[in-house]
Amino acid sequence: MNSTQLTKFLDEKYIPLEPKTKALIGVVIFLLPVILFYFLYYQPKSSTIENLYQKEMQAGKAVAAAEAKANDLAKFQKEVEASQLDFEIKAALLPKEKEIPKLLKDISALGNNAGLDFISFKPLADRPKDFYSEIPISIKVHGPYHNVGFFFDQISKLERIVSVTNVKMDSPTKEGGEMFLSSDCQLVTYRFTNVELPKKKK
Repeated sequence: MNSTQLTKFLDEKYIPLEPKTKALIGVVIFLLPVILFYFLYYQPKSSTIENLYQKEMQAGKAVAAAEAKANDLAKFQKEVEASQLDFEIKAALLPKEKEIPKLLKDISALGNNAGLDFISFKPLADRPKDFYSEIPISIKVHGPYHNVGFFFDQISKLERIVSVTNVKMDSPTKEGGEMFLSSDCQLVTYRFTNVELPKKKK
């Protein structure tokens, strides 16, 4: 129906109207379907489309992040394997509980082989740390100065970690052309526990 037909229809069916009013009515009639389409169909669908678009963008970012992590997975696995191997190597340097008596015998044998006389050999109480315990051993030996140095050198070459601390030498005497000393020191070895100490609450 064109505008002429619409005007004729209005003149025949209703009282004659001003041309401006007729034109306004015609515009409203033509625009009404467009307005209804926009508010009843297009606007709700547009919001749904926008929400779907945003979700698609977020999903794309999540996929990209997952792909990046997947690409780095092999690298992370190698780092974990290297850390595990390093941990096992270092843990092997720490004697376990059942190995402590043998280690003490080995230390005593090293002292005797170095020509030292043990005046005292006293294992002290363990000192717990994270994942290991320190096992201090208080010793006092008597013998030539160079023999003491040789004894300490042999201790440093043990397969297990043993450190020498608090070395004190006194009472020097000359015997048979050599300087003899009484030497006090503390040897510290370490026992692997794999137990983390509880943290103090602040």
